[in-house]
Amino acid sequence: MSPLARGAARAALARVAPLGEASTRHFPLAGGVLAVADRDGLVEALPFGHDDPARAVAMSAARLFEIGSISKLFTSLVVDRLVESGELAHEDAVGDLLPWAGLSPSMARARVVELLTHTAGLPLGSDGLADDAGELWASRETVAADVDPPRFHYSNLGYLVLGEVARALTGRRLPELVADWLLGPLGMGGAVAEIAWADRSALATGHWPARPDRPWVPGDAIAPATYFETDSAAGNVAASAADMAALVAALVRAAAGETGGAISPSTFARVTTTLAPTGEATHTPAGTLPVEESRYGLGLNVERVAGHLCVTHGGGMVGHSTFLLVDCTLGVGVVALTTANGDTLASHLLARAAHAQLVAEATGTAIALPDLDPAPRGGFAGAGAFLDDAGETLDLVAGPEGARVAYRGREGALFATPTGRFVTDHPDLRAFHLDRGDDGWTHGPSTFTRPGAPRPATGTTPALVGHYRSYSPWYPEFRVVARAGRLFLNAPGGVEAPDEELPLVEVAPGTYRVGEDPWLPERLVAGPVRGGEVVALVRDGLRYSRVFSA
Repeated sequence: MSPLARGAARAALARVAPLGEASTRHFPLAGGVLAVADRDGLVEALPFGHDDPARAVAMSAARLFEIGSISKLFTSLVVDRLVESGELAHEDAVGDLLPWAGLSPSMARARVVELLTHTAGLPLGSDGLADDAGELWASRETVAADVDPPRFHYSNLGYLVLGEVARALTGRRLPELVADWLLGPLGMGGAVAEIAWADRSALATGHWPARPDRPWVPGDAIAPATYFETDSAAGNVAASAADMAALVAALVRAAAGETGGAISPSTFARVTTTLAPTGEATHTPAGTLPVEESRYGLGLNVERVAGHLCVTHGGGMVGHSTFLLVDCTLGVGVVALTTANGDTLASHLLARAAHAQLVAEATGTAIALPDLDPAPRGGFAGAGAFLDDAGETLDLVAGPEGARVAYRGREGALFATPTGRFVTDHPDLRAFHLDRGDDGWTHGPSTFTRPGAPRPATGTTPALVGHYRSYSPWYPEFRVVARAGRLFLNAPGGVEAPDEELPLVEVAPGTYRVGEDPWLPERLVAGPVRGGEVVALVRDGLRYSRVFSA
């Protein structure tokens, strides 16, 4: 297929522009920039919303955004250069390269290629310390999951290891290597490879929900997010739309076999052909194109979308959410930069919606834009009357104006989230998401079943049940609830927090696996019990304490 003409790309982006403004009403974000680029760089950048909504300061396309895990591509490219020079091999185990870290045997045996593809069996990571070396040392006793057969399991911790490997081999910090080897040669002149206090005035103001203790509902307030310095190999780059367009251009040219660029065709081939069994989860609602295949390469997801070869990556930081999608077949790419907390999927939706319109332009077809309104309408399968654990009735009614929740004499609106869960502004149902089950709904410890359906058994309250908080902005809090004789972890939100309710399975006295699958490496370890309640616990090395609020 011929590369898409610039006029057609601009037309596609213009059709998506209204979604940017609409996203500020339906997601917890203040603003952002949506941009499209081709082999020659930036085609168009459309800012939307506000940089500072409190002062009505409009967003500017010149602002820098923290691109989060898209930075992993840069870490991968640094590693690729070391591999190409013979200083490192994909099959090298990392333990011998980092003797100071005292890594556990299962971490030490991890091979470079396994860390690049997230197949080393490592947990996501705790994000508890400000420096990668300190975080690595604090995680030195981590026990990795079995890697035979290999499984994809996203791990920031693995990329921290790679950054330290690069430092051990070169004697230079990873951000220095990224800046010298990549940002400069790529033409990303405004980008930075470490996010410092001195950069704060250049960055768009990140935002997050003003109430982090409960799920965000449309209409809830947002607030400026915590700002902090970072130079992590898992997310160290901040860039503007024009900078990201330069990256898109380099990837398009490399995919087309053009030599002489900062990313060579041979490098592009390596990062897109060494693949994990699967890749990052995709968000493809109506108005976007289905992903036919997605597998994680060396710092990028490699996808087939509408038969096209595409490379993608999401980036989530505290107060910033970004998504990159490069269609190598069309020779064009799109990036969505937003000031939403990193667990917000608006950037994914905007980028994929823009890509759908680019494909529509190329094929002469029409694709309707996504409907961002999260209110379920008439015909909603979850509607009906349900009884709570005390026999009180909860009514869910879906009409043409949206779904309503009636409970305990009060009403509220019901909203679907992009991850398939639900939230409501009903004052008695704010602490947790609402989740649909086979026989009804759950809300934290509560079950709502249809009249006549079997009621779940109840028992004593385990000591672990409660509300826990840390001072890490990445995953600040969660609640442990007991329901039907089982324990579950519920997080209201957070960049690194799970976007679903997860069972806690005791694998040793006081140690719980987070998730049903016996393979999973994440763990909670309970601390001391006072008055029948666990006082504190440790999640993959990060300490949390019980707090007074329920």
